[in-house]
Amino acid sequence: MKTILPLLIIVLTVLGAAGCRQDNVSPIRNVRFDPKLLNQMKVAGNCTNYSYRSGQDQRNLGTIHTGQVQVTFRDDVTTTQRDEVLARYGFVTGILSQSATQSGMMYTLGLTGGLNCAQAEQAIRELARDKAIAYAGPAFLVETGQAVGLSNEIMIKADASGAETLKQLAADFNAIVKGPVGADTYMVQLSKQSKGNALEFVNALSNDKGIAHAAPGFVLAP
Repeated sequence: MKTILPLLIIVLTVLGAAGCRQDNVSPIRNVRFDPKLLNQMKVAGNCTNYSYRSGQDQRNLGTIHTGQVQVTFRDDVTTTQRDEVLARYGFVTGILSQSATQSGMMYTLGLTGGLNCAQAEQAIRELARDKAIAYAGPAFLVETGQAVGLSNEIMIKADASGAETLKQLAADFNAIVKGPVGADTYMVQLSKQSKGNALEFVNALSNDKGIAHAAPGFVLAP
C-alpha cells in the first residue's frame, strides 16, 4: 500500500510553469454520464493554475490531471456503500489505488477519457457534494509523468507563536489541528467543508515567522 508523501521529498521540476489554460471548452460528447451531471453542462472558461510556497520558492503545479481525482469516505461508509456511491457517477471508471494516511484511507479514482481540466474540476465538485464523501481533491502530473494526488493533510513545523497562528488559521479554514505529532510538528486535516485546500492553507502560512516549514501532503498515484 502506498504511503503518503509530503511534496518536500518529491523532487519536482514541474511542467507548465507558464500555466496551461484552456478557453472555449466544449461539452463532453460520446460519454455516458448520469443525468444532471457533466453531460448536461458546458463547462467552459480558464482552468485553475495551482501553486504553493515552499520556503522562498514558488512551486508551480500547473492545471490538474484530467484522468484522476482523490477522495476519502466518511468513516461509517462500508465497502458495499462505497461501491454503490461510485457506481452513481458515470465519469468515474473505478478505484485505481488506495493509500493509508493518518486521516484514513485515500482512494485514487480514475476519470473517463476525453475530459479537459475544467470538466475534471467540475467532477471533483460533483463528488464533493456526495454525503458519503468526506474529501475530494485533484491530482497533478509531474515532469516524469508520475501522477501525485493532493491529500487533505498538511505537515507543519512551528514554534510557540507559529502554533498559535496555525490554530487560528485552522479555525478560519474549518480544519482540524492534530498534535504536536513530533517535536514542534503538527498535522492539519482538511475536509470538503474546509474553506480551501492544502495548497491554499500552506500559502496562507508562508509569511509567518513562527512557521519553520509547511508542506502539503501528496500520495503517489498510478
